[in-house]
Parts: sequence; structure tokens; C-alpha cells
Amino acid sequence: MKTSKLKFLATIIGVCFLSISVYSQSNNDEILGHIENPENYETIELAQMDRKLTTFMNLVALSDLGVSWKLADQEFTVLIPTNSAFDEMTIDRWNHLTNPEHRADLIRFVKYHFIPNKVMKSEFKDNQIMETGQEEEIMVYANENFDTVTIGGAKIIKADIQASDGIIHVTNGIVKPNEDIL
Repeated sequence: MKTSKLKFLATIIGVCFLSISVYSQSNNDEILGHIENPENYETIELAQMDRKLTTFMNLVALSDLGVSWKLADQEFTVLIPTNSAFDEMTIDRWNHLTNPEHRADLIRFVKYHFIPNKVMKSEFKDNQIMETGQEEEIMVYANENFDTVTIGGAKIIKADIQASDGIIHVTNGIVKPNEDIL
């Protein structure tokens, strides 16, 4: 009897978490939507203001690339996965990226989400290939109306958020180079 009550309770808790996750994913307009005048903030500051983007921002902090972004003398674009996008990442992969011994891999991972110039969603091209600078390529797919733009397997779910130093596109997945997608 006690076991069946525990199973029932676990099922109810699981359904609640699933409902919350689905609700938060369906409300993409809320991501960074509560911030007035986002163009008055740098991309790093802006992204840190939304609790739905904390996982990626923690990785940026661990990589120390945030400092480079702040010192950049040109506008750039950053593709920021939501926290739920990291559900697809295995625990082993997460542990590898967050291990200080593998900092170079973490830096490479974060750089997949960084474009060194300002790119609006409508400027991406279907079948576009972006170079990572590390002998890897990231594919871009866009339908003709730009309703859907996917970069390295990650779909842009909130686009063209103008910050003082560049553009933020929020994605529902982690950007991966081509060999990781296949």
C-alpha cells in the first residue's frame, strides 16, 4: 500500500514538472520580455536578468568569455539556449564541460553560440554554412518566410533582441557543429 502511494505521488510530481516545463516553453514571449529598454543593457547583463537563461550564462561565466564579449569593439550576435535546452545534454557531457581540466572544450562549446557580427533573424540564409574558426561548420536552415530558423540544430524561438553591444537570439536547443548533428 505504501509503495503504491509513493508511485502515485511520484507520478503527480512528474506531471506537475512536465506541465511547468511545457508552460514555460510555450511562453517564449516572456523570455527577456519583462525588461524595459533592453537596448540599454549589454548582452551579458540582459541575459543574466532572465532566470530561463541561467544555465548557459553559468557556462559563459565558467569559460571567462563574458569578459571578451564586454571588451569587443564591434557588435555581435549570441545564440542563447534556454535552460530546458540543456535537457538534451547527458550528465557525462555536462560534467566534462564543467570540469576545469576541460576548459578548452567549454570555451569551444560557448563559442558555437557566438557570431562575431550583428545578424538579424531575417539575414540568415537557408543552407548557409557558418565557420566556427576551428575547422568545424554549423549549418543554418531557414524557411522562405523566416518563421523558422535553425542554427546547428537549435531553433530560434525568440529573435532580434537588441542589446547595446549586439543581438540576442534565444534558442530551444544547443548549437552543434555539423558532425555533432549527424
